[in-house]
Amino acid sequence: MQNKTLTWLIVLVVFIALMVIASLLTGPEGARLSGITWIIFTLIAAVIIYAIYFATAANEAWEVGTREVVYMAIGAALFGVLTWWANTLALPSVSLVSLRPTVCLPVFFGFVFGPVVGFFTGAVGNIIGDFLTGWGVYPAWDIANGFMGLIPGLILLFANKRRGLNALTVVVAVLVVIAAAIILINPVIPDPWTGEDTNFGLWAWLFLIGGAVVIAGRFLLERVSVELAAVNIWGTLGIIIGIGFAAIADIWINGYSFFVAMVGEFAPAAGSNILNAMILTPILLAAYRAVQVRAGR
Repeated sequence: MQNKTLTWLIVLVVFIALMVIASLLTGPEGARLSGITWIIFTLIAAVIIYAIYFATAANEAWEVGTREVVYMAIGAALFGVLTWWANTLALPSVSLVSLRPTVCLPVFFGFVFGPVVGFFTGAVGNIIGDFLTGWGVYPAWDIANGFMGLIPGLILLFANKRRGLNALTVVVAVLVVIAAAIILINPVIPDPWTGEDTNFGLWAWLFLIGGAVVIAGRFLLERVSVELAAVNIWGTLGIIIGIGFAAIADIWINGYSFFVAMVGEFAPAAGSNILNAMILTPILLAAYRAVQVRAGR
């Protein structure tokens, strides 16, 4: 257990160090580490992660060896470089939200190789992508992308991937409905920078449609493979938790109101990520398993 704890501490320290270095390299205009609010939310995320870890530390899902380190490097590099391209596909929002087909990568790497690999792929990959784009460093959003990899990786805590899937499906359905309801309650919000009103009501229906497809796909894909059924449920949960964390953090970091953060930031970011992940992640997972079979593994 001490070795595992040391590994997690190293991962966390490296992650924070990369945020600081990237911020310094992007210059004053790109830096987003002013004040101590980002430190507070980094610590909150660390407490959440370590609470999950210490509750399940005996499980092999947390093991980090040479194999996992290689996958962490590959995942972060792929996600970072491809996100650099995806960041050009801007979506209407109150901040820097883009259409990211690349979101399937942290979900995939976490689901297949474990929560540590998934977290590192998402968090460090996002730092790389935003740095290459010239956007600066947004620690809450780096952590959010880390959660999108870490949460799906928690499936490795279960020897039977079918275990808990029904309960998780209900949780995802409830969260999707709550998200859609928040948007519908107040779909028109003022842009915090320009003051111009924008209607984000469409995202409520996209949330509901995407959620319905994810849940229906869980039952349809289960006939083919439990893994394919599970990856979208776990991935959707990771996206909702991760993007929700970042949006809520921006209430304090950027001074947004609740509805500006949830409707103008969470809705387009989480909604588009769910739509991308539910299509691309099962394809990526199926292709990976097919290669494994051909390789005799």
